[in-house]
Amino acid sequence: MKIGVICEGHTDRVVIGNILKGYKGIDLSQIVPLRPDYSRDETDLAEIPADSFSNWTIVKKECENRIKIRKFLSIEGQDIVIVHIDSAESDEYGVSKPLIKDANYSINLRAKIVTKINEWLDGQFQDKIIYAIAIEETEAWILTIYEKRDSSKSAKPKEKLKRVLSSLGINYSHTPEDFKIISDKFTKKKNFSKGKFFSYNASLEEFCNEIENKL
Repeated sequence: MKIGVICEGHTDRVVIGNILKGYKGIDLSQIVPLRPDYSRDETDLAEIPADSFSNWTIVKKECENRIKIRKFLSIEGQDIVIVHIDSAESDEYGVSKPLIKDANYSINLRAKIVTKINEWLDGQFQDKIIYAIAIEETEAWILTIYEKRDSSKSAKPKEKLKRVLSSLGINYSHTPEDFKIISDKFTKKKNFSKGKFFSYNASLEEFCNEIENKL
């Protein structure tokens, strides 16, 4: 079995890969990067005007044209595509955020983004898609490893993660190699119950529930 992944960036895919390994024993060799791929993204930069280029734009474009999704799913043994997007810029792609004080903030925002992705997909392939919606960013998922509070309501998870890890004497750069290391605890399923990660980010729990149900 192979799993296609469309995500905003390479570091996001590494975190998703660690979660797949911990939850379903999926090896890195089974993960196929559809967007972005491991090459430099000249295709994306050439096709998308510079003033509108952003990571979520790559995700939106692929969901709308579905070229790589269709090709990937047409091959036997390739039955699932993970679509990742952060909610931090949801206003930019047409999804308004609920009030931050809403007790169901993460669940409601995630549901709205799933609906938007399905619009981009024109209702196709929904039974083949696992939605990796990070509220607010993938860094917020990693924060659940290191800090015991709701990370989905952190306005700037990237900056928060750097501060928290710095206070622990952990320095890292924004590279796939470093993100693989700092999210390594996701590679063992027992750590999810032991660390109570789901208590601190409902969107992480929703993603893992989809992994359990669809893989």
